[in-house]
Formats: sequence, C-alpha cells, structure tokens
Amino acid sequence: MEKTNQNLLQWTVADVASYFSAAGFPEQAVAFRTQEIDGKSLLLMQRSDVLTGLSIRLGPALKIYERHVKVLQRTHFLECDDI
Repeated sequence: MEKTNQNLLQWTVADVASYFSAAGFPEQAVAFRTQEIDGKSLLLMQRSDVLTGLSIRLGPALKIYERHVKVLQRTHFLECDDI
C-alpha cells in the first residue's frame, strides 16, 4: 500500500492491481488488470464504471469504489490543488 504515496498518474496497470490485492481484493484486482486500468484510468473512473464496467460482484464493487477509488481520487485532486 506504499504506492499511495506515489503520484497516481504514474501508476501502471500492475501497480493498480497490486494496490487492490493488498487492500484485500485479490480476485477483483484481476478485473482491473484485465481491463488495463492504470493510474490515469483510475482517476477517471466513475461509480458506474466500477459497479458495472468491471464485471465484479456488487458487494466488493461498492466497497472498492467508496473506500478506495473515491478516496484515491479525492486525495489526488486535493494534492493537485495544493500545488
């Protein structure tokens, strides 16, 4: 999870998959890898992309979006505002 300190724009597909595996979603991390979601793509994702676009179960998809994707996006854009 040390990747969170790096700029999301520099995350590779493997970095994104590793992040979600380390966060307790190893099965769902495969979907991020399959769909080639890198850091830039992660920043652009909307709720519907996670809930339906990745073809993962609803429960994990909701947790991933609310607890991880939104938080990473918010953190990234707040850091950008500080620059």
